[in-house]
Amino acid sequence: MRTGAASALFVIVAGMLLSVQAADAATTVVPVRVPLTGTRDTQVEAAVLRSLGRLPEAGGERGTLVLRFETAAGESAGGSEFGRAVELARFLADPRLAGVKTIAWLPEGATGHAVLVALACDEIAMPADAVIGPANTADATVDDSLRAAYRTIAARRRTMPPAIAEALVDPATRVLRVSTDDGEHFIANDDLDRLRQRVAVVEVEAMGPVPLAFTGRRGRELGFVQHVADSPAELAQRLNVSVGDLEGDPSLEGGWRPAVVSLSGGIGPESAGRLRSRIERAIADGSNFIWLRIDSGGGSPEQSLVLATWIASLDHARVRTVAYVPTAAQGDATLVALACDEVVMHPGAVLGGEGAAAIDGRRGEAVVAAWRGGVAAVRGTSWSLPAALVAPGIVVHRAEEQGTGRVDYFCEQELASRADRDSWKLGAVVGTGPFAVDGRRAEELGLAAHVVADDAGFREDYGLDGSLTVSEPGWSEQLLEALASPSLAWLLLLIGGAGLYIELKTPGVGFGGFVSMVAFIIYFWSQYLHGTSGWLEVMLFLAGAICVAAEIFVLPGFGILGLGGGLLVVASLILASQSFVLPVNDYQIRQMQRSLLGLLGAAVGVTVLGAVLRRWLPSTPFLRHVLLEPPDAAFQVTARADLMGTTGVTTTRLAPAGKARIDGIVRDVVSEASLIEPGEPVVVVAVRGGRVIVRSRGGA
Repeated sequence: MRTGAASALFVIVAGMLLSVQAADAATTVVPVRVPLTGTRDTQVEAAVLRSLGRLPEAGGERGTLVLRFETAAGESAGGSEFGRAVELARFLADPRLAGVKTIAWLPEGATGHAVLVALACDEIAMPADAVIGPANTADATVDDSLRAAYRTIAARRRTMPPAIAEALVDPATRVLRVSTDDGEHFIANDDLDRLRQRVAVVEVEAMGPVPLAFTGRRGRELGFVQHVADSPAELAQRLNVSVGDLEGDPSLEGGWRPAVVSLSGGIGPESAGRLRSRIERAIADGSNFIWLRIDSGGGSPEQSLVLATWIASLDHARVRTVAYVPTAAQGDATLVALACDEVVMHPGAVLGGEGAAAIDGRRGEAVVAAWRGGVAAVRGTSWSLPAALVAPGIVVHRAEEQGTGRVDYFCEQELASRADRDSWKLGAVVGTGPFAVDGRRAEELGLAAHVVADDAGFREDYGLDGSLTVSEPGWSEQLLEALASPSLAWLLLLIGGAGLYIELKTPGVGFGGFVSMVAFIIYFWSQYLHGTSGWLEVMLFLAGAICVAAEIFVLPGFGILGLGGGLLVVASLILASQSFVLPVNDYQIRQMQRSLLGLLGAAVGVTVLGAVLRRWLPSTPFLRHVLLEPPDAAFQVTARADLMGTTGVTTTRLAPAGKARIDGIVRDVVSEASLIEPGEPVVVVAVRGGRVIVRSRGGA
């Protein structure tokens, strides 16, 4: 007996859960562009018909269809054509929509004949201070057809009384609010006597203003507005759905037109500006789906916040932004990802945690304040969890709303600032900032909408079957960004080092010097575009190179200039590959380790390449003059002190290094001061550390 009862209870509970899940999934938003001109009414009709397939039918009910009214950019909201509005209003009463609850969502209110379309819906939702009406803003005269259309639609849907609907379109219609012994009535002024004959009239109130219009707050009091909501989050709460369910789906208006935009490496003014330009260019070219691939550790919280606020403020009824994190979005790059409409992650990808920029207590407070006033305010969502992924010291709890069971995540500060704080109960601690989550955990916390294994999974989830537009920079900028990648950046250093080696082994400024100069210029420029290099790194490199050159060619001494200059060069190359000076968190320590390993690899590569070039380059037919042929065994003798005072003849130009035949052997020599041409007689004036220093005999 107990087993049977338990089975029955299980079936009932399962059915309830399935019905709740169906209800949660059975909400679709279709944007309505106002004013209704041209073919906008037919576009909405087509979008509604496409959306019906997404509304599962259960027990004769097919879910909720939210029509979000939005004013087209640069146009007047009150300029809708009456004919277009009538056709769309009639369509919404079509039998094909039987069982579908239609809600007119008026975030900016409604004027002109768009009011008629709102009246054709089952319910109206709008902010408390938004205004609906007047409906007649373009027609000079009001004829019977106008009045009849408004009265007919209002009577059919019963969203508001026909007399109110007529007064919205006809300023000459006076409406009375009459309290009687059998309830409240809204009638035309001319109908008052007939009403008195049927019922006892208690109170009469003339409705105003003229022409008639009322706010959402007033409409709620009168019973015409069923939902008063100042934000999408508040409306979602009223409808008992998630905020994501109220995001417009541009694919309903003709399918996705996706564009792929990438954000990789450090974030700075240049990279943030380029990313914004690419997104704007993609939207201008007709894309309504921005696939933002993010692989970044951040770099500038200020720039990331500006970029995130801009992304959040895009017209989401016209374009959907989805961040895809295949590897990592850490530090302030997390803010850019969470500013998008949705986040999709690889299961092993990382979201949040320490990044390239050090965010201490004071900087963290600024980040939180900017996020609260920017993205969180635009989205109408809580700010604690996103901020805790980046800023330190924020303790986030799981919170449950009593009565509804709705779950959200708050820190104590945010909960204390909410007007409905008494209805929420804080639970277990989710994390203390800055903390990171992987793809699975992000999905559990509601940060990620989907978890996919690869790009193919992403395309499948969003139905991106067609070709993708890749909104990327021009070929030259792509080349420079490619050169800024770690592997190619260190290859540039290898080429630059090899060029310096060739130049040191070649008299004058020639092929090696030119190659080295170009390689280092491209390296620093690419790192600048990557957001990790600036004038400091360039000046350190130049200062170090000058010191090393002075030590070798001008002021040969004890090696202080050479050692110091070498350290400056190394420091400049390391700093150019990272956005910080000294590491202060684990992410920065790992990045510095990669920089040091890359530089060490480049140094080893230069050593090996130098040995190969010295061995093989002089024997090649076309490049034998680039590098002098290595001396024979007779040349491989150590400079001796007994060479002092011996004379010889230069075999190459000394500028100041070169070669001279001394004591019958060609030796590496350095001019003491002046430039010496080939064939000039010289005398050895010093031998220091194996270097033979000579002076022109003419200047002896």
